[in-house]
Amino acid sequence: MPDLTRGPVLTGIVGTAAPLALANLLQQGYLLVDSAVVGRYVGVTGLAALGAAQPLYSILTSLFTGVSGAFTVRLGHLAGAGRRDDPSALLALAACTAVWSALCAAVAVLAAAPLLALTGVTGEVAAEARTFVVTLCSGMVAVYALGAVCAVLTGRGDVRRATALMIAASVLNAVFAWLFVGPWRLGMAGAALAVVASNALTAVVGLTRLVREQRRPRPAGAAAVTAAAVRAEVRRGLRIGAPMAVQYLLIGVGVLVLVWIITPFGEEALAALTVVARLELLTSVLFLNLSGALMVFTAQNTGAGRAARVREGVRHSVWLGVALTAVVSLLLLVGRGPIAALFSGSPETRLVTERYILITAPFFLCYTLTVVLHGWFNGIARTVVPLICTVASLGVVRLPLSYALGHAWGVDGIMWATVIGWVVGLGYTLLATRHAVTAPRAGPDGEAGPVARPDGRAVR
Repeated sequence: MPDLTRGPVLTGIVGTAAPLALANLLQQGYLLVDSAVVGRYVGVTGLAALGAAQPLYSILTSLFTGVSGAFTVRLGHLAGAGRRDDPSALLALAACTAVWSALCAAVAVLAAAPLLALTGVTGEVAAEARTFVVTLCSGMVAVYALGAVCAVLTGRGDVRRATALMIAASVLNAVFAWLFVGPWRLGMAGAALAVVASNALTAVVGLTRLVREQRRPRPAGAAAVTAAAVRAEVRRGLRIGAPMAVQYLLIGVGVLVLVWIITPFGEEALAALTVVARLELLTSVLFLNLSGALMVFTAQNTGAGRAARVREGVRHSVWLGVALTAVVSLLLLVGRGPIAALFSGSPETRLVTERYILITAPFFLCYTLTVVLHGWFNGIARTVVPLICTVASLGVVRLPLSYALGHAWGVDGIMWATVIGWVVGLGYTLLATRHAVTAPRAGPDGEAGPVARPDGRAVR
């Protein structure tokens, strides 16, 4: 498996980010296919239902997303410290996956309808959204199992296998979505079943390979696998992952609040929100994976005590992020008309989508720099910084401004609130970065710089 503590820095980061970006682009491409299939076979009501269901799904999966990210960091620390095959962290991740899968299914059945009612979504849109969420969460163990396998592989630096699994899941998702929603006419339940079926098949393949690898003889002197060791890994994972989980939870709740804010503007506006949300996921995937690659690179080199190499990785990642942002923003601005027309034949929905791209694309650099630097903070186990950034930019700024400016300027006001939230998030992240860099900390290589021990605690 690749060792990110050696070799050219930029090559290691790009070599980690590129396969993951390709896989996630295909995953986001599936979401776009899903939206197109639902829009064609179910109509505007189906698109609006997807928009209403997305924040509920985000809320229910936020804890596991944070925990799986934490175990990626933890496994990166272990890999850098020469303990790549330590099974205690793997068993801890498996336990967290099983427990949260069961809780997620129960919460979806009990809370989907009340949460949708809080957003103001009613009637057929609410019924379709609940069908999608309940069906998907009933099979969430398959989605989480694949996420756990990919977290293990990514933390170890084996992104090629993680990429292969995600690509396979994306292709199967697209095929099943067309089959279930189109010819089989299963509606929103079919869209959810497509996700469950594709993830289940892919997860079985990945888990089989991991189990086979763990059966290899362990090296002499390796620590015994005990219940206490597994519980300790669970605690470490939760300590690192809790701020990440709360961050994702706040994002999910924030999107739910945005649905509530936008709902009074009508079904067409809510359908446009669905398209815009999918576009945001697609355009941000390069930068989120660059952030993820920097997180893994930082975690492995932190575990190995290479603080200077970490700092070099941050510099390279920032400049690469700036260059990629310029290209993506330009493509969005030039192609905003055809992009909007791809998803809906409604003139109102297309107009809102085009307007959103025109207002937000010039400021996309604020978002990308923020998420790239968050990859470094997560890699050194300082996951509270991204959490505070989310609270400030989303909870304190974007949501209140979306409500106020929406009443004053309509949908355009909500778009400008997004831009202002990005600017505030970047401002806080830069201040936190300056403080972290200038604060006196001694790394294991004797140089100043923020590091973390392989047990996940920061070295001060």
